[in-house]
Amino acid sequence: MRYCGLFLLAAAVLGLIWPVQVRAGEHGFEARESMVLDMEQAVKIGLERNPRMDAMDYGVKRSASEVRSARGGFFPRASAGYSRTRVDSIRARGPTDADYLDQTQDTWTLRVVQALYAGGTIRNAYQRAQLEEEISRLEKESEEQELIRKIQEHFLLLLKAREDRRALEDTVERLEVGLEAADAFYAVRLAPYVDVLQAEVELAEARQNLSQVKNEEMIQRTRLNALLDLDPEHDVLYRGELKEISPVLIRLEHALQTAQEQRTDLKFIERNMEIAAREKDMALGRKLPRVNLELSAVDRSRDYREKGTDMMGAPLDRDQANRYWTAGISIEWNFFSGGQEYYRRQSMDYEIRRLGRILEDASTSIQTEVRTAHMRLEESRERMDSARMALSSARENYEMQKHRFKQRVGTIMELLTAQEHLTRADARLNQALLDYQLALAELYFAMGEKNYGLN
Repeated sequence: MRYCGLFLLAAAVLGLIWPVQVRAGEHGFEARESMVLDMEQAVKIGLERNPRMDAMDYGVKRSASEVRSARGGFFPRASAGYSRTRVDSIRARGPTDADYLDQTQDTWTLRVVQALYAGGTIRNAYQRAQLEEEISRLEKESEEQELIRKIQEHFLLLLKAREDRRALEDTVERLEVGLEAADAFYAVRLAPYVDVLQAEVELAEARQNLSQVKNEEMIQRTRLNALLDLDPEHDVLYRGELKEISPVLIRLEHALQTAQEQRTDLKFIERNMEIAAREKDMALGRKLPRVNLELSAVDRSRDYREKGTDMMGAPLDRDQANRYWTAGISIEWNFFSGGQEYYRRQSMDYEIRRLGRILEDASTSIQTEVRTAHMRLEESRERMDSARMALSSARENYEMQKHRFKQRVGTIMELLTAQEHLTRADARLNQALLDYQLALAELYFAMGEKNYGLN
């Protein structure tokens, strides 16, 4: 009994642990597994794991089920029924009607109805369900593009924070060396104490900036983990360098044409216009006659509680049993409904016109969005070239001022100024590189293209 109890306890513990292990590894890696991801890999994992993508998938599946439901309108409707009725006569006078004698009636019915003509409402309802399924797919695609842009944006901001951190770490190291030199010169009365104070102020400010940048790097990493549906403390190394950028040539005319063909915003409005047209046709169809083919099979029985007598007074069994089938065509025409269908058609006319104007405005907005992103891309490309030249000059100037300071020709103020110019030039280049990549991501989004790695 002791071993049996231990076995049951172990089985219970495994039963609690096993589902957790399955959930942790359901996406191909354990919850705490170390990962190294570049931008393209991060986007793919985000599209696979993000809960909003799962929600969009369920929406597409729901719409697909609605299409199958609407398709059922083309098939016959079959129904079966049973009824049991008891008749108790309270008082009777005059000739006796057998229908009202004490009895029990049992009726079994099987009925099949096939719509032959329904004014096109069944076909239009099916087409509307298909359009709604396509809209669900467009919504999913739009959500994917938005998620791709968010992941790329925070990935680039993380790279920017990383580059800023490295640049500031170099700055702090240079300022620490400068402070030591200023202290040494002051000790031998070759520099005033104010130079030491100035070097301390610059170093303290650089350390504060470094602390802020480190915090920003952690924030961007946490946001990326959230977009990828990873734990905030998950060990992920996001791999990449802003300086690895290679310019991408995208002609404005190509970008505008691609946006008009691929943007889900425009397709979404167009599909809603088609749905409004189907609703308009359905309103007309409900005013037309409906023709149905009806088939039914009936099994009916009557069980009288008392037997009857014939003309000679002999007992007579009056119980009945009937089994028969019927076939026929029925026509129903609701030719007046208080103007409901007329005004329904009118409202759909207005809806189509409204969506048409929205489509025009959306098309214009998308063109503006593409042009704006393209201009930002070109401007940031030019700024990258000038920022690289400025950084090269700033480095050369810093090296010259450092050499002058060591030779006691230059002052600590000149060295600190050169250091400040170098830090700013490095920061401007990083900002230009970030702006270029962000503009590229924005342009791909405006074009409706999915470019995971911005290459």
